[in-house]
Amino acid sequence: MLPTLLTREAELDGLRRAIGSVLASGYPGGLVVCAAIDHADASLDLVRRLSHWTSGLSLASGVEVLVTTTPQRVGKAMAIEHALRALRAQIERGERQCWPKVLFSMDADSEVTPGSLERIAATLSRPRWSGDCPLIVPANLGVRASHYWKGWRHFFTVAGQLSIQVAREFAVTCSLNRHNSFRLLPVLGVSGALYGTWTELYLQAPRYGAFVKSLRLRDWLLWWLGRPPPAFAGFSGELPESTIGPGDDTWIAWLAISARWVEGRIDLELPPTPWHALVRAARAYFVRAVVFEPEARVYTSTPTTIRGLYRQRVRWNSSRVWLIARFGTSLLFKWQLGCIIVFDAAMVLVFGGMLVVVVVLFPFTRSDPQWVSLAILSAVATMLVRTAATVLGMLQERELPQRWHKLLALPLSGPFTLVFGVSTTILGYIKDLLLFGLNTGFAPEETLIRAGTGRLALAYRMRRALLLALRAARHGDVPPGAFWFGWNETRWTPSGYAGWTNAARKGPPVYRKERAAGPSAGT
Repeated sequence: MLPTLLTREAELDGLRRAIGSVLASGYPGGLVVCAAIDHADASLDLVRRLSHWTSGLSLASGVEVLVTTTPQRVGKAMAIEHALRALRAQIERGERQCWPKVLFSMDADSEVTPGSLERIAATLSRPRWSGDCPLIVPANLGVRASHYWKGWRHFFTVAGQLSIQVAREFAVTCSLNRHNSFRLLPVLGVSGALYGTWTELYLQAPRYGAFVKSLRLRDWLLWWLGRPPPAFAGFSGELPESTIGPGDDTWIAWLAISARWVEGRIDLELPPTPWHALVRAARAYFVRAVVFEPEARVYTSTPTTIRGLYRQRVRWNSSRVWLIARFGTSLLFKWQLGCIIVFDAAMVLVFGGMLVVVVVLFPFTRSDPQWVSLAILSAVATMLVRTAATVLGMLQERELPQRWHKLLALPLSGPFTLVFGVSTTILGYIKDLLLFGLNTGFAPEETLIRAGTGRLALAYRMRRALLLALRAARHGDVPPGAFWFGWNETRWTPSGYAGWTNAARKGPPVYRKERAAGPSAGT
């Protein structure tokens, strides 16, 4: 699957290169390459040219290239869902015998190296000591050498610095840090640049998304009292929009961590008792659902403007808030996922907060001069650790001495991490938790509304409650209720998403109606 918004000539060229790299990867089995075009009505000429190009490809036996489109913008995950519906329709019509066993998802601006898809499939199919296979396998992500090094003149530009910093960062975070599957904290996410998972798991995502939304705190309390939890097997609803939003690739990784193998099938049922939840969590710590494949390499580009990279990192680093809201009460049952999320979020908040205090407040305090020396020593030690990690990552990737240029990023790597790593995380968390919600522009608000996912957004909720109180005092048509502090649309208030990605939907926080009959329209 290669989902994309095809809006510019450069994106068409990038998609062609991505498809070409997949076709040249040498995958030994049958292969269906699907370009899932979102908002095709906005780029009909580009879609037509893409279809013409794919129809002229010379393909090996067992290899197909499909182009599927969604007329209006629905978001990346929904574009993939539309492509899966097209494949399902082919199976129902008898045009295709069955689903492919493995589903690869790849960004449309990435390029995969030969043999990488085969390595991912092999790792996914290889049983571990427990007898179980992994549930999702991410590839080794890097930045194209031609993107981050174009000579010394480019190096001293903003674009050159940003691209080489990201290239160095990926050598550590996307390679060295994920190489050991038995590190202290399990891998919680996968990069959308390229990963492989079981199609069986992916096809259960819409139903599981609706299922977790149906769980209530009451179910969890009764579970502790000995009552069996709600059964996923008997649940019939679906919510394809459940995966949409920032971190939708990580949503699939969390789905994989929530699952387990039972008699050769993927099982997503809730643990029957807290004891079972504890046993599953302990086992999942040693038998990881996410297994990194270092020899499966995929290369991509990176934003080369400060604004573009900052927006990307805010979306990446703060997606945990959205994902926790999406999985909701299920995290109280699935301890193999809930425990590591809590630990991960706590580390982000604690260490991020400590760094902010040191960097922002320390210069304004009247401290003993020894603290200055300690701060300098800490900075030097951090730089030495970062240098060692970079060198080890490059040695592991066999990039020395050919790609030594990444070492040139080290002098500014500290400020880069502070600005694009720490500050983006803190800003995203503050906006989503304390202010009015974080608009990443990653998905259209209509899809977000259908997903039914709100935000904590305390400032938004308090403002909404205040405006409703004023209206109730003036018109007397707003009854009291929990919806005063809600996020979803009611007959008096629009959805919290209204106007974020569609200027035509912008409106006042409280509808200008003189009277509204009936009870509240929801919470």
